[in-house]
Amino acid sequence: MSQNTPGPSRALEIQVPCIVFLVITPAFVAIRLWSRFNSKSGLGGDDWTILASTVFAIIVMAFMLASCTYGFGQHIANLTRPNRKITLKLFFVSQAFYKLTMNTTKMSILMLYLRIFIQRWFRITCHTLLVIIASYMVAAFFASVFQCTPVPRAWDKTIAGSCIDITTNWYANAGFSIATDIIILALPMYPIYKSKTPLKRKIALMIVFALGAFVAVTSIIRMQTLNFSSTSPDTTYDIASSVWTITEENVAIICACLPMMWAPLARLFPSFFSTSQGGNSHVSLAVRSPGPNTTSRSRSSWAQLHGNSGEMGDSINHLNDSQNRISEDSTGQILRAGPSGEAEYQDAKGIRKVTEYRVSYVGTKKPSSS
Repeated sequence: MSQNTPGPSRALEIQVPCIVFLVITPAFVAIRLWSRFNSKSGLGGDDWTILASTVFAIIVMAFMLASCTYGFGQHIANLTRPNRKITLKLFFVSQAFYKLTMNTTKMSILMLYLRIFIQRWFRITCHTLLVIIASYMVAAFFASVFQCTPVPRAWDKTIAGSCIDITTNWYANAGFSIATDIIILALPMYPIYKSKTPLKRKIALMIVFALGAFVAVTSIIRMQTLNFSSTSPDTTYDIASSVWTITEENVAIICACLPMMWAPLARLFPSFFSTSQGGNSHVSLAVRSPGPNTTSRSRSSWAQLHGNSGEMGDSINHLNDSQNRISEDSTGQILRAGPSGEAEYQDAKGIRKVTEYRVSYVGTKKPSSS
């Protein structure tokens, strides 16, 4: 802003990652949704939740970019009083939406797990984590909004009132985020390890889910900047934690989309991610289609096609009914529980194998009645 006193500015440290992620993050989400539509698995709660998370992330970046136009990144002493208030108010709002972004992303990952894995202990754990994270998200959001009494004191310390210990609050939030990141990262490893999938495919699955480690790394790096940023008297210039806030939330969304990007990964790394079996068969990564029959197992049946035209029609109807049941019951599970309770490879619909068959019919012409 021209009204501010000229001086050094670190605004580009905020503006550059914001602009980059405003392009990259929606692109990853779009590829995820395309993968859903392409596999005909349908949009589920995990997809809607990641869309909400993306909207929250965009709001955070929009407010951060707006704050830079008023002086965020410059020394606070160089900002005019009105610009200082607007800058800190925009930063305050972005912090509240950051809490929503991170926790909805975690919820999306857990909902994705629920569409893939069916082990009872695993699903109970996921539901428990969903309740904990959703509850924490609500609490953290309101704690951020009402961190000061009255609320405007959060961006204008000249107003009489009181505030919570911001440093302690930020550390508590970072600790919860890192702990849940590690739990969510480790959760699918045991079912995948115990599965009876081919070794290369098992390794590929573990790698895809392990990419979430990047989120934990960014969270840990961000945590190391919190004490300095929260206690600095020059809050608009010491912005290291804000840079990592933007990085962390966007990396989290991107990593949440990676498990649904099996097809692009198969093209880039065919030796690991390609599941081609040869012949006319192909295998694709899919998940359960949302619906009332998501726990039922896919079934198929064959009808012998022979005899007169009436029998032929009945047989075709029988086959069509069977195909309809397959469509309705397709669970698309990557792993399913075997007789021993362990997960095993399933060719039905999860890592899905589709084989084309051609059936020809040769019949005799019925004699016409006189």
